[in-house]
Amino acid sequence: MSAPEKTAIIVPAFNEPGIETTLDGLYRQHQRDDYTHHFVVDNGSTDNTREYIERFARNHDDFPLSVVEESQKGTGAASDTGFRTAIDSGYAIIARTDADTVPMPDWTAHVSDNFSRNETLQLLGGKSLPLHDDYYRPGDYLLLPMAVRMARIALTLKHLDRDYLSAVVGHNMATRAEAYQSTGGFERSSIDEMDEDIDYSLKVAAHYGRSSIRIDPELAVQTSMRRMRKYGLAGTAIHHLFPDLRKNRRDAIDIR
Repeated sequence: MSAPEKTAIIVPAFNEPGIETTLDGLYRQHQRDDYTHHFVVDNGSTDNTREYIERFARNHDDFPLSVVEESQKGTGAASDTGFRTAIDSGYAIIARTDADTVPMPDWTAHVSDNFSRNETLQLLGGKSLPLHDDYYRPGDYLLLPMAVRMARIALTLKHLDRDYLSAVVGHNMATRAEAYQSTGGFERSSIDEMDEDIDYSLKVAAHYGRSSIRIDPELAVQTSMRRMRKYGLAGTAIHHLFPDLRKNRRDAIDIR
């Protein structure tokens, strides 16, 4: 039996006091072996985020973790730095979650299984569930998955492009290193400019075909509802449908 492909997990972070919860979720993965490494990209945090990461690393010396710094503001810039660092280090599969998100315990196992079973798979997405943090409300388990599905449909109708139906979300995705390099990867952007995860999905679909992307409902994470609580359902929809309006938002959440 051949060894599994080397997998890197990228976590972009900016001022995330709860990042130890994310790291603990990755630490508790059912499948965590010598072929997996974690890269947290500190995107210029001004609080104690770096201290929390280093404390977690000290208390879990069997957890392969590196911290990368990226001063250019943006989830796109931070994620791109993390992905390219991992690729330069020889990792063939690059997964990403976010610092306000907790992957389910079988997350890395599903990533590995999907890519090992399908050689033509280039980009993998999954299901988003609400995290039980201070922003959680009853009914979110129905609201969040529905909102993601409706966003894909709305973007498809707006752009008259079915490739949007295969768009992955940045807090729950994985891709082959070769695909990342071939398509140019994430735009080095900030969240008030564009959605780098959607843009990357479209690049992969254009380069390899929509069949190269899979949304696996078993690949699940729990993510904070903080942005939806702040903007509301309609405001969140506008955020994704009309990115040109983001820079003018007075209630913007600076999550990079």
